Amino acid sequence: MYLYRFEITLNEGSYFAVVCARDDETAFRLVDVELERHLIHLDHVHDVTLYEKKKIHNGAGFLLPASL
Repeated sequence: MYLYRFEITLNEGSYFAVVCARDDETAFRLVDVELERHLIHLDHVHDVTLYEKKKIHNGAGFLLPASL
C-alpha cells in the first residue's frame, strides 16, 4: 500500500487530497470519489497533480501547510 498526496487546482483555489491505495490508478480514482463527495461542480477542477507517493511500512505521513 502507498500513501499519496495530490494537489487539486480549482477556480476558487487549491486543495490537498491524501489517499491510501495499492497503485496509482486506484489513487486517482479515489481522488475523483472525494472530489465528487465534496464539490458540486467538477467542471471547476483545472488540474489534479500527484506530488508525493510513500510506501507504507510501519506508517507514513505528510506535512501539509496550515494556510489552506
